[in-house]
Parts: sequence; structure tokens; C-alpha cells
Amino acid sequence: MEENIRLGRIAGIRIGANWSLLAIFVLLVVGLAGGAFPSEYPGRSAAAYLAAAVVAALLFFVSLLAHELAHALVARRDGLEVEGITFWLFGGVSRLSGEARTPGSDFRIAAVGPLTSLLLAAVFALAASGLDALGTAALAVAVARWLARINLALGLFNLLPGAPLDGGRILRAVLWRLQGSQARATRSAARAGQVLGAVLIGLGVVQFLAGSGVGGLWLAFLGWFLIGAARAEEQYVLMRQALGGVRVRDVMTPDPLTAPGNASVRQLLDDYILPNRFSTLPIVDSRQALDGLVTLQRLKAVPPERRASTLAAEVASPKDQVLIVAPDEPLANLLGRLAGYRDGRALVFDDGRLVGIVAPSDVARAV
Repeated sequence: MEENIRLGRIAGIRIGANWSLLAIFVLLVVGLAGGAFPSEYPGRSAAAYLAAAVVAALLFFVSLLAHELAHALVARRDGLEVEGITFWLFGGVSRLSGEARTPGSDFRIAAVGPLTSLLLAAVFALAASGLDALGTAALAVAVARWLARINLALGLFNLLPGAPLDGGRILRAVLWRLQGSQARATRSAARAGQVLGAVLIGLGVVQFLAGSGVGGLWLAFLGWFLIGAARAEEQYVLMRQALGGVRVRDVMTPDPLTAPGNASVRQLLDDYILPNRFSTLPIVDSRQALDGLVTLQRLKAVPPERRASTLAAEVASPKDQVLIVAPDEPLANLLGRLAGYRDGRALVFDDGRLVGIVAPSDVARAV
């Protein structure tokens, strides 16, 4: 999913979000302020319900962040590079470079997320009991209780044994240990995820026919998403196997043409893109150091009347949002990582020098 909103960094890990997260925020606030809180604690003002709902939704997102940060920090401790965390419609995704090296590492990285959610559920449950005993405002107790329930549901749901859920990762780690093959274990976990998705679709249809309305549709939609994600994971394993032994240097376009950041969009199109039939240009500063990355899509998005006055640096992706890889890195490590970057390209650096560029089409040709 594309990262549209940059939220900052925590422990050096970039945090971002997709616009779909705003839809979930609105749905949560409307559902809590207009339904859940008034039905449980009637007699308060609309402003009070709205304020409580906003606080609850924000703390829920903080809980999601804690869940994903737990994954990311354990992964980093186990030697994996964490490229960032992106939140979207179905929660959060930690983008890791490469795969866990051992079943134990795979298990730890997967299990720590649900464990964090279950611990948060316990913390919020204790907070609700404490606030209630102190005679605190009922809506504050309601917020704490709701957060306890939602974190409990999040933790338990993620433990279901099917990829791409954390439970599927745990299942993969166990099968990897028993079978001795990560690829075989991943395929088994992916197929379990497809079965789980089909079950959720069936339950959703039954609930919808029984009159649950949106709840049933949401469950069926979640099942549909799990099936698609599980199939993608199975294909991912097959591609990793196909690319065994292939390095980045084997498929990259060497010595890519670069352009200065002070060139206009019109100059880039007329003097760089069209004559050379390139679709991507690394942008460099006056010292020839990387300053960003620009694609034909970004350039075409600039209105024709503004192309002569708009500089390359203004439309380029900043350098900290560009995927940087080494020439001897296994090409299989790029699978899935390119999709996490808006421009979908990787720049290849060797000893601090730009030596190549990799596009999705290069990976496709190699497969």
C-alpha cells in the first residue's frame, strides 16, 4: 500500500500512513460517538461523546503503533533492516528487508505483536477498573474498557493460524522448525490463510443474511482480503525460489543517467527523458550527491503551463524515501520492498557511488 502521509520517526523507524486510515478513523469516531458510548452510558452531551470517541480512536491507533513497533524492534534486534511502518485500512504493516534467518527469529518477530496487543488489553482493563473504583467520569471508564476489548480482539484475531496474520507467521516458524524448509512452511501457512479467508467469507455471508448488515459485509470483505494476501504470499515464495542465486547487479541498469535538481521539468522531458527513452532519473545536487528520484509519472503530473518554471527538486521523491540497495544483495530481497515505495524503483550504490537502478520490469524479466 502507498504511503501518503509521513508521521515521523520513532527509534529511527519511519512511520507513515495511507489515506485509507482516515476512513477508519472517521468510522470509529462515528460508531463510538453515535452508537456504542450513548447506548452504554446515556444522558451525556453530544460533545462529550464526540470527545470520548476521538480519544478512543487515537489511543487505538497508538495501540496499533505499539503492535507494529514491537515487530519492527524485535526484527531489528535479530539483524533485519526495518524500512518503515505504514498504517492503512486493515491496520499496520512493518516493512522488513529480507526474511528471518532462523525459525526462532521468525517466531519471535511474529509472536511479539499479538503479545503486545494482549498486554495492552490487560493494561486498559486494569485502568478501567481503577478509574471506576475512583469514581472517575463514566465516559473515561468507557474509553478504557473499549480499548481493552479492541486490543484483546486484535491480539486474538492476529493469532489465527493463517498468513498473512501473525498467527500464520507463527505457524510458518513451527513448520519450518519441523520440516526444515522455510519455503515449504511458507506455502503451508499461505494455504492455511486462504482456508481461513474462505471461512470468514462464509461467516460474513451467514451474518449478513441473518440481519447483521454491515458487520457481515465487513467480515466477508476481510476474508476476501486474507485470501488475496495469502495467495500473494504463496506467489512470493515461488518467485524467491525462481530468483535463487540472482544478484541485484545481474538485472540492474548500470550507470544510470542523472539530472541536476535545478533543471526544470520541461528540460527533463526534452533533454533527458524523451531522447533517451528513460522513465526514471536520479536527481543529484551540485556535488553529484543523490538528492532524490523523479519518474515520468511525476513529471507528467505537472501541468504543461508550469513545466518550464517547476524544478526537478520540487517534484522528485526525497532521497530518504528512495530504496537503496547494494549490487551483491540477493534480488529476491527486493520482492515486496519495491511496492512499499511510491516510485517502485531501487537505486544501487557501491561504496557510496551510484552504479545502477532496478525497476519492477527488471525483476519481472529475471523471474
